[in-house]
Amino acid sequence: MNTTRLYAFACSMTLAGAIALGLAGCDTVKAPPGARADTVPQGNYPQVVVEMGLQPFVGVNQPIVTRTNDILKVSTPVRLLSDPGQFSRIQYRYIFLDSRGAPLRTQTDWRYTVLEPRTQRFLDGNALDDHAADFRLEIRSAR
Repeated sequence: MNTTRLYAFACSMTLAGAIALGLAGCDTVKAPPGARADTVPQGNYPQVVVEMGLQPFVGVNQPIVTRTNDILKVSTPVRLLSDPGQFSRIQYRYIFLDSRGAPLRTQTDWRYTVLEPRTQRFLDGNALDDHAADFRLEIRSAR
């Protein structure tokens, strides 16, 4: 008799669990999934971003920023840290931002260059209008 009650209790719990799971799976709102918050605050985002595969091999020094006729110009010294005889084909682009941190409407395209080992190169870029207040530099493998 005890076994029968235990079996009935287990069956009713299984049925209740199945009903609860079935109801939980019903999305009557049909809302799209929300975005995940970025853990890096906007002010802490790196000014120079190097593609993950290149990171160990590309050294970057402090960018040199100037203004000529209200146009922001940037020159960033970089160096390939690999052994002599090895080189790397890269692409880079500057993204210019306004005083609020938003990208300007008109941007320059990706540029191609070859980095020779242990030789400093300067990656240059300038904004296309006089509203630029800041910049970001992105470096990736040539594609």
